[in-house]
Amino acid sequence: MERILLAADYPNLTELKLFNFNGKIVSHYFTVESPFRRIFQRQITDLILVFENDFNELSVKHYTTDVYGYILKFFENLKHLSIIGSFPHFFPPLVLRNLTLITFFSSILYKLCIHVGNFLDFLALLDGRLQQLTTLIVAIGDMAYHSSNVYNMVSLFYKN
Repeated sequence: MERILLAADYPNLTELKLFNFNGKIVSHYFTVESPFRRIFQRQITDLILVFENDFNELSVKHYTTDVYGYILKFFENLKHLSIIGSFPHFFPPLVLRNLTLITFFSSILYKLCIHVGNFLDFLALLDGRLQQLTTLIVAIGDMAYHSSNVYNMVSLFYKN
């Protein structure tokens, strides 16, 4: 990828799809020091990340803040984000429980395809942190319904 992106100027490049994605790619390519910073930060509007099949499960809780949240901040014009894998449990889910609204936030993202840890993480996506969202595709890892929780879906979808 480096050789191709450094070989020429790509002023019309707006979509990037990375296969075998992992946290190391974020720390290497999505930084201020990266030679691709201008392309990634300002030009990319559609980002599709296809995870490798052998991520480190110990790092799951850090992916929401250190990888997913960072990506939303780094890509200034990101309108579509898809984070996928060959099977939902082969890559870290988005875990939003007990995290602030600014942890995973975007005022311009309109399409999101993501895997979340459980139903409460899904509900957290609808709490206003993604104001322009028009398309949401979610794989929910743990769909266990807890009778002690009350899910008022009407109030989530209809605002006064």
